[in-house]
Amino acid sequence: MTELQIIFQQCWDRLSLASQTPGSAWRTPVLATTADRGPRQRTVVLRMVDLNALLLWLHTDVRSAKVQQLIAQPMASLLFYDSVTETQLQVRGQAVVQTAGPQWQQLWNNSPETSLRMYLAPQIPGNPAAAATSNLPDSVAARIPTREELADGLQNFAAVGIQAEQIEWLQLSRSGHRRAAFDIAEGQLQHATWLEP
Repeated sequence: MTELQIIFQQCWDRLSLASQTPGSAWRTPVLATTADRGPRQRTVVLRMVDLNALLLWLHTDVRSAKVQQLIAQPMASLLFYDSVTETQLQVRGQAVVQTAGPQWQQLWNNSPETSLRMYLAPQIPGNPAAAATSNLPDSVAARIPTREELADGLQNFAAVGIQAEQIEWLQLSRSGHRRAAFDIAEGQLQHATWLEP
């Protein structure tokens, strides 16, 4: 394997590990979408990585603005950064929003109750509120709901998959930064090249 292929493999191994490791630097990337008035960014949680398809999964409220943005313009970007290793990763690709199916069900089943509680929100996330609010029903505002209670949130649960098409890797270093780009098609690395940092 070439050095670029090794870096590519290490990136995917690290993404997969991050999706399973709360507190990992690459567990909470920034998702960028395109809205009517320009780009929108928000921190999300990487929930699952399909290493065979090079597909990154997260979940969100189907009523959220990001879902509508991804449906209207599926091209999205995830930005990962680790301040300890000073490694940045940009992943760009087509997003798919699912409200049913095996990945959707797997994400729901594998997510802890604390992560699923937000899908019980009675109001649409991002809508104006008269005062600061958790947007949780009173019945679960001060406790973690049971799986049975969470079933009411299934209607608001969406899985978002980002099919990687291009990756840019940047390693910061006082001795000189290193940067590389990787092009992907149909879940396979097609081309890798060094870039000037």
